[in-house]
Amino acid sequence: MMDDDNNKLQLVMIEAETEYLVSFSIHPEDWIARFDKSLNKSKEWALNMVALYNNQLASNLESRKGGKDGRDASFGE
Repeated sequence: MMDDDNNKLQLVMIEAETEYLVSFSIHPEDWIARFDKSLNKSKEWALNMVALYNNQLASNLESRKGGKDGRDASFGE
């Protein structure tokens, strides 16, 4: 599981009146993608974008865990 600092890097979906917005959880007002609700699969697309990014982030963070100090296992090689 990611710690609090890494949770800030996660994407979130925000539902507005006419659109779904995707942004980083640390700055929800600064959206990076907008999906108009008039499009048939806009909610699905927004949720997929969030899930894909967050899963990749978690996977990358997990693969970089190394020694007890949290540095990359290849650090210093």
